[in-house]
Amino acid sequence: MSRSVFATFLTFMALLLVDLPASYADTVDAVSNTYFFSAQTPFNLAQAGGDEWGVSPGLSPVAQRPEGYKSRSRAMLYSLLLPGLGEIYVGDSRTRAASFLTAEVGIWSTFILHRHLGKWKKDDYIEYAVVNASVDPTGKDDAFWDMVGFHDSRDEYNRFSRVYTPSNPFYPETAAWDWQWQSDTDKQAYRELKNDSKSYYRVARFALAAAAINRAVSAFFAWRSAKGHNRQLLDEFSNFKFEVGPYSLGDSPEIRLSFNRSF
Repeated sequence: MSRSVFATFLTFMALLLVDLPASYADTVDAVSNTYFFSAQTPFNLAQAGGDEWGVSPGLSPVAQRPEGYKSRSRAMLYSLLLPGLGEIYVGDSRTRAASFLTAEVGIWSTFILHRHLGKWKKDDYIEYAVVNASVDPTGKDDAFWDMVGFHDSRDEYNRFSRVYTPSNPFYPETAAWDWQWQSDTDKQAYRELKNDSKSYYRVARFALAAAAINRAVSAFFAWRSAKGHNRQLLDEFSNFKFEVGPYSLGDSPEIRLSFNRSF
């Protein structure tokens, strides 16, 4: 009895498999293959740490530089051209920019003023030597004007030079190279005028050095400000949260990318 029942059951299952529509089996196989073996498209997300922005070639627009990014090299160049201009470009510290600009105006004002004062004093001591030592100023260099202040006459200078400083130039014994001080007081007054001129020119040279330093310091702070500004943008940019997960609508599984920003 049991053998006949078991045989009947096997016959029924065979008929069922034969009558099963081929389209249904194909549909099941297609869905299974789509769900488990479909080609997955890789997602390229910006990861902080590779460089300042975590941007690598070929990323989507999400990984591009945020709006408001400031070039550090451009900020440095602007400050080298005009101290404070780089800080204005970055826009982080108007007080510091004003300080560098004010210093720049003061430095160049000092340079121009002391260059003029030095030139005026030079004209004064040359005129003083012409009047009080009968010097012919035509074609004379700074070394000549130095010797005029330390020797009473050209003959005295030539005698001392032959003995003590033979490397110094020898001035021809002609009226064009002659001088003669009437007193030590006049010679001392001439040296004071000449020293004043040198002092003014020295301050002008210091002003040029200060202008170079002002540019270097401004360029450094502009570079640092741009870096800090960009880092702040990066921190804000990193508040975007990305989520990747499977979603299923009906019989078609999907993978979606979503993001949100916290405030």
